[in-house]
Amino acid sequence: MLRKITVALLVSITFIAAPARAQFKLPGIGGKADSANAPAAPDAAAQDALVRQFVAAQTTTLAAQASFAKAFGLAEQVQLLEAEKQSLSSGATDTAGIKKSVEASESVQKAINEKIAAKPQMDAEAKKNYAEGLVLLVATALEAKKLGESATQFGVGLKSLNPMQAASALVKLKAGAWVAKETPGYLNNMYGATKSALTFAKANNIPVPKNADALSF
Repeated sequence: MLRKITVALLVSITFIAAPARAQFKLPGIGGKADSANAPAAPDAAAQDALVRQFVAAQTTTLAAQASFAKAFGLAEQVQLLEAEKQSLSSGATDTAGIKKSVEASESVQKAINEKIAAKPQMDAEAKKNYAEGLVLLVATALEAKKLGESATQFGVGLKSLNPMQAASALVKLKAGAWVAKETPGYLNNMYGATKSALTFAKANNIPVPKNADALSF
């Protein structure tokens, strides 16, 4: 039984450490590690640091989406996002809590994308809310490089574990392994949403943050 669990984890780890095949350029994801400076095997401290980075990015993303949802009159989605943000802030940062938050965020983003595609007319208040969301989203996208690098290092570290360590990691490092595996797709979605949000802002005379010029898609 132990052997089966270990093999399953090692297969999962292979996917965690593999380069992302993303539509957008993902800084810090999928780079080759220098064997002479390969990351050490991850421990609980490394997991905590990675999860904190992911939660920080997700919390800011939720706040940005809430501002966009307000701008588009999506009241129910605003309530959902605020509830998820409060949940993360209150310590619901285990794998289940983070996954639930990401799923809610993805659901709301679909509604936001539909509104953007419809090209609605926006009054001054709506544009103000949209601009506030854009500031938050751009800031998070710029910080994403650090999250990508941390996720890559954690994934490579997991791949270096021997079978006995891997079996232990299945229990002790579950949250970190999930974050490392999901980060490439998460960042791809973030960059896609940011590009779309910036395009809409420019087309509707909504102020764009100056630091948006530092982003490359």
